[in-house]
Amino acid sequence: MIYLYRRNKTGICIDRVYGYDVIVELPDTLEGMPVTELGAYIFSDHIDQAELKTMQEKGKFSTEDGTEEKPDEDMPQAAGNRVEEIRLPRNLRKIGRYAFYNCFHLKKLTFYGEMQDLGAGALTGCHRMEQITMETDAKGESGLRDFLTELPETLCVDMTIAGEHGRFWFPEFFEEGVENTPARILENHVHGSGIRYRNSFVHKKLNTLEYDRLFPYAVAWEQERIVLNLALDRIIYPVSMTDEAKEKYLSYIKEHGLQAVKLLGEQKAYDSMQHILKELAPDRAATEKMLETAQQSEDSRWVSILMNELQKYGRKQRKAFEL
Repeated sequence: MIYLYRRNKTGICIDRVYGYDVIVELPDTLEGMPVTELGAYIFSDHIDQAELKTMQEKGKFSTEDGTEEKPDEDMPQAAGNRVEEIRLPRNLRKIGRYAFYNCFHLKKLTFYGEMQDLGAGALTGCHRMEQITMETDAKGESGLRDFLTELPETLCVDMTIAGEHGRFWFPEFFEEGVENTPARILENHVHGSGIRYRNSFVHKKLNTLEYDRLFPYAVAWEQERIVLNLALDRIIYPVSMTDEAKEKYLSYIKEHGLQAVKLLGEQKAYDSMQHILKELAPDRAATEKMLETAQQSEDSRWVSILMNELQKYGRKQRKAFEL
């Protein structure tokens, strides 16, 4: 990768990235200084070409190891549909406006707690985003809410809070303009539980009590697969979870035990499957149904886990018939 950059008041600002990789991992430092800012439209195809030419004339080019090197004419810009995953620098504080504008193939994004200033429209058009991985700062704060507000799609967030790992799902939401003809106004209606989940923050901290309290809304409004993912991952990664919330999640998973184990099998999440089976302790009949589903998948590891679970009940008694 080759980076077009300039110095700012706090360190380095990267304005453009050149390279062939679809996974872009930005360096933490350049010229021995921390990368603290990303320029406007850095990963967007819609960057103004005149402005880009000016930045190329005034800025510097460098590889990650500090070698001054300009990109060849044939080297593509890491922008638009070329990027699928971006890992941001650890000391990054600010992202410019429309930084990821219309990165249609972007699916994963990683950032850290120092990132507190997200520019307007930064994630506009990133409709295939699936996962965010991030760490909070020492106070447990982050810019996560700003990212989530710009992304209405269902998102899985892997969050590290003070060294403890949690996985939180944020369902989708969408807005609809409905005309109120008698009043001659256009009313804005928001649908889906996702907007409530995105509001479960106090300042820049995720309020896990509020997050867990919203579960009935997810059950009422979201697809079973999304609700199961949310409940399963709260049990598997129980960061800051109360006993009351755990009981609520487990109750739902028990009601959908077959579907829950099937989902984990399809994801090949074998360790998580064993964890959930230990929590659920399904009876023989339920375990046999789970095993039948596993056998249909022809996944030997999945089958083995259910076989071991069934062995806890010993050999099944055969019925005797008199002739």
